[in-house]
Amino acid sequence: MVKGLLMCYTVALLTFYSAAVSGYWVFGNNSNSNILKSLMPDEGPSLAPTIVLGLAVVFVLLQLLAIGLVYSLVAYEIMEKQSADVKQGMFSKRNLIPRLILRSLYVIFCGFMAAMLPFFGDISGVVGAIGFIPLDFILPMLLYNMTYKPSRSTLTYGINLSIIIVFTGVGIMGSFSSIRKLVLDANKFKLFSSDVVD
Repeated sequence: MVKGLLMCYTVALLTFYSAAVSGYWVFGNNSNSNILKSLMPDEGPSLAPTIVLGLAVVFVLLQLLAIGLVYSLVAYEIMEKQSADVKQGMFSKRNLIPRLILRSLYVIFCGFMAAMLPFFGDISGVVGAIGFIPLDFILPMLLYNMTYKPSRSTLTYGINLSIIIVFTGVGIMGSFSSIRKLVLDANKFKLFSSDVVD
């Protein structure tokens, strides 16, 4: 578990933070919430080779597919608990048809909402600050300290507590700034607009 966690944080640090730091270093505060939009400006040439941009788009789609599958499983489980007959097999006609219909309707609804609300950057900032920072950085350390009860004088306890404190501050600052940006951009929002608000 610890090796997996270390690998997860190492990959996140190398990929996400390196992109964030280098993007801010190159574009300053003119950078978009979507780094691909910064690399492919509306006017002028692309700022990266076509193969790099193509790979980036493919990786973004793969990540969105994986995230969609993981986070949608909860909704699928709730829907199928209400509609499935546990006495019949998982792939029986009685269970398969409602599952396909409900999952399709759910994906259509999510796609409709995404097309209707063209401010993905602002919403993902709010969701990341309020939801993902506590779930990814605060809760695991807190649960570890509560479960294993390391002595307060150990290095593990100190590191976990410092991570909790630092990322609580990051989450609070991120929440305020992302909600502020959402409020400032609110007058630019138009339903079903093809112009994405950054």
